[in-house]
Amino acid sequence: MMTGRSATWSTVLYVIGVVVALVSIVVLSHRSEIRYRIDATKSRAYSLSPQTVDLLNQLEGDWTVAVILLESQADPATVRQIDEVLSRFNSTNDALQVLRIDPTRPESLRAYETLLVDLQDRYRDEIDQYTLAIQEGIIEFQGLIEFAGVMAGELRVLASSGARQLSLDLNPRIAALSLMAGQGSLVLDEVDKALAVDESRPLPNHAKAVSILSQGLSQWAEELDDTARLLDAEESLEAARIGEDFNVEARRLAISSDRLLRLPEMELSRIGSLLQSGDAAIVMGPERAAVIPAGQLFSGMVSGTEERVSFDRRFRGEQLLSSAIRSLDEGVDPTVVFVHDRDVSVLAADSNNVDVSGAQAMLEASRVKVMEWPVHMEKRPLIDAGSPVVWIVLSPARRTGLKPARTELELIQVAAELLDEGEPLLISLYPSLLPRYGQSDPWASLVRPLGIEVDTGSVITESNRGADGEHVVTRAQVMTEFTEPHLVAAALHGQSLALPLPLAVSLSGDAGRQDVSLMGRVQPMTNRWLESDWSPKEAPMPMQPDQVAIDQSIPLIAAVERPSPVDGSTQRVLVVGSGGWMLNYVADMVMATGGERYALLYPGNHELLLSGSAWLAGLDDRIAPGPLSQEVARLGSIATRTRVQWTWFLLLGIPGLIMLAGIGVWFRRRS
Repeated sequence: MMTGRSATWSTVLYVIGVVVALVSIVVLSHRSEIRYRIDATKSRAYSLSPQTVDLLNQLEGDWTVAVILLESQADPATVRQIDEVLSRFNSTNDALQVLRIDPTRPESLRAYETLLVDLQDRYRDEIDQYTLAIQEGIIEFQGLIEFAGVMAGELRVLASSGARQLSLDLNPRIAALSLMAGQGSLVLDEVDKALAVDESRPLPNHAKAVSILSQGLSQWAEELDDTARLLDAEESLEAARIGEDFNVEARRLAISSDRLLRLPEMELSRIGSLLQSGDAAIVMGPERAAVIPAGQLFSGMVSGTEERVSFDRRFRGEQLLSSAIRSLDEGVDPTVVFVHDRDVSVLAADSNNVDVSGAQAMLEASRVKVMEWPVHMEKRPLIDAGSPVVWIVLSPARRTGLKPARTELELIQVAAELLDEGEPLLISLYPSLLPRYGQSDPWASLVRPLGIEVDTGSVITESNRGADGEHVVTRAQVMTEFTEPHLVAAALHGQSLALPLPLAVSLSGDAGRQDVSLMGRVQPMTNRWLESDWSPKEAPMPMQPDQVAIDQSIPLIAAVERPSPVDGSTQRVLVVGSGGWMLNYVADMVMATGGERYALLYPGNHELLLSGSAWLAGLDDRIAPGPLSQEVARLGSIATRTRVQWTWFLLLGIPGLIMLAGIGVWFRRRS
């Protein structure tokens, strides 16, 4: 046995040996040839799917994937996950350049500027076409300013020498021309601002500059033409001469405005507006590029209470980046047509937020062309050849009475014709008063041949007690779990989806050869019931004694696949038992997350539209599954009773077992 100095040296040598061994293990573990890593996250957040690996291996040409992220405002875990996913992309194909850029960091500025230059090089022909058109438009507008200055003086002389009525008619026109001559350059200043580049606008907005010029030229073409008509009505030779000058100038401006309006849509301007909004991902192929905005890149699920709200932001990079790459590689851009019976455009912002302008922006950001078709005002729109088309039927929310209006009947007829033609449709239904009076709802009859029964006479209603103890009755359902084996459900799983005025969807007796997948299930609860007396004119009432609580799950969404009535190919239809879920007042609700940044309150609404449109168009490989849908060994919903039992077990059971073990040990030692 060692004692004294020998024991001391032995201990020192032992410690040194352990330190050397640990250092050696760490050094060796960083060597790639002997290093092996596994993805143990339950959502497989750091692994690429075999489909993505195959796609990346087949890429040819110059490809770049760049994630633009303000690191100071991002969660460190999210940043690590982005870096890991980008690293996996790069290791799969060395020809693929991957970048993560923070525009606020000096070391990233060069990479950011290079990225913007490469992006503009992809659209050089488009930029040159717009630049030439803008220069010509500016010259025309400068000519208008000079014309206004000269003609204001000539009209002033004519007004002073003519009849009193002519003078009264010309005075406001003289004032407008004088104002154009003096301040017309302000319009050109706005054009210069649209083309300027600064920290907040990384790319010039050529489309906005064209819009400013075309609107100005068009408006003044009408003004000058109106003045020419006024002068043509006069009998004097001087008025006729001046009127002809106005006619010539009006035609010149109209031609210039029309030339600007006929320019093809500029994709780069849309990309620039998305980059201006903040975090995004850019995918650049050999010829074109795609941008994925932050709203899609990070799936935000909001939960909590009024006092405390938490945001679950998962990086969906692998799914969305691979979808964007596949879109650019295939060169196929689908078209979505909103079919409606309104007198105004559903794509224009509405003061009551009952439009789909937000949905339009999200679709266009995903390289989807968006159109509308008011069936009672316009003919069926022409679709570009080779573009898969999806028809989204917007049923009317407000009805004039029990009898459908003429425009609504026309919309139903168009929807029925599209179904008979084998076209892919998305149909959303509102509740109806007709079933209450023993009549059939034509919208429910429309989807019944698809093997679907929608109970449009009853609304799923829920009652809860508020902070003041009073009953709070809601006619909407918010859900986050979509565990059904369907592509759309996988994309929605884990994202908050809000469905106002929800209607029960079930299988009908006409299922036949249809393949129907039901999803988005409302779970049974004692405070949920089907309310037939749901009229918006009446205040919602709590659950009455004679009403029965929902005792089984009720689906709200149905995905149908059936043989096409035309050629036997597969026709797809998506039916949603809620009418207003895609309108701005629901889909675009946001909540502040701090730092003047906002997150969608219900990101599942946009996701349902995006993934649903892709599924209807047959572009299944572009549907990005949600992170939660890829989890393994995940528990589903736990009943309240079971949760309470486990809570008490964890709080009392485990400490009790430890206490019993201690008592047992104490008794054993005593004995």
